[in-house]
Amino acid sequence: MFKLIAVLVLLQACSQITPINKKDTSSKEMDHNEAPLSQSIKQTKDPKTAQAPKKPVYYKTKTTDNTDKVKRYCDRLDRYFSKYSWGKSSCHDYTWHHVRSSHFGNPIVWFVFGDEKDKANENVTFIECGVHGDEITPVKFCYDLLEDLKKNPNKIGKNNLVVIAPLVTPDSFFRKKPTRTNARGVDVNRNFPTKDWDKSAIKLWKSRYKSDKRRYPGPKALSEQETIFQVNIIKRYKPNKVISIHAPLTLLDYDGPQFNHEHGKAAKQLLVTMSDKAGKYKVSNYPFFTGSLGNWAGNERNIPTYTLELPNSDWHKTTRYYKLFRDAIHHAINDNLNTNQVK
Repeated sequence: MFKLIAVLVLLQACSQITPINKKDTSSKEMDHNEAPLSQSIKQTKDPKTAQAPKKPVYYKTKTTDNTDKVKRYCDRLDRYFSKYSWGKSSCHDYTWHHVRSSHFGNPIVWFVFGDEKDKANENVTFIECGVHGDEITPVKFCYDLLEDLKKNPNKIGKNNLVVIAPLVTPDSFFRKKPTRTNARGVDVNRNFPTKDWDKSAIKLWKSRYKSDKRRYPGPKALSEQETIFQVNIIKRYKPNKVISIHAPLTLLDYDGPQFNHEHGKAAKQLLVTMSDKAGKYKVSNYPFFTGSLGNWAGNERNIPTYTLELPNSDWHKTTRYYKLFRDAIHHAINDNLNTNQVK
């Protein structure tokens, strides 16, 4: 009997013991600094206290509608981008400058990042692509650059102008089989009015190039709309530097002030830095030619002119090429070639 009573007493005592890991949330001794879980969840979802994600700040590239002619040009460009599996060109997303058209009536357009009316702009960079229509990859390169600067306006810098002509020779690019020469059969990079053009252009074409149709310099200097366009852009904006994108020689070339002059030293430093930022890309002292941009702008007018030759014209590799040279182009845009920076 006594054993039975002892067992009952023991069982009653055990039932009153509180488990160590269990916290009595109903107890008056609950930590006053600790909010119940349901209240905590409610607080995190309170729209009054939650911060909305910041929207990216893009450069405003579309200010007014383009002309019908430019719209048709953009439609056509989209079809060719689709042909090369590049997606949309984004051509319709820009308000283009358009003054001159090609032989077949295609607009030769350009876009400017920065305030053209601001007289404080001290650093102007002119970048062009599509000078030779059969060099496919440079065209996509310039459109990648346009989109990059649009989405990252901080890369443009202060008091800078960036003038971009993404397709200088549209007639040859829009052919079923793209060609080096324009619609009139002229190599527009041999048509600049260099001092030796009248004396040497046709003569060299016949002797050195055996009258190769791909390198015909034209009937006279500055005879082509595409050449006039480039000359007028340079005269209008007076760039500190020119960057012309070509393919497929896999090199970075320079024409301009001699390296033993102060301005030439700054230009050389930019050349080396661009190469370094592109993985030590090959720098070559490629000769300039009668009627070429490098000769007319770099050699005769002392405008540092950089020719970036992409590795090839394989349109499947355009994204890779832009990524390779992205930092180099950003640096070039913001380098005003100030001689005080030369080491």
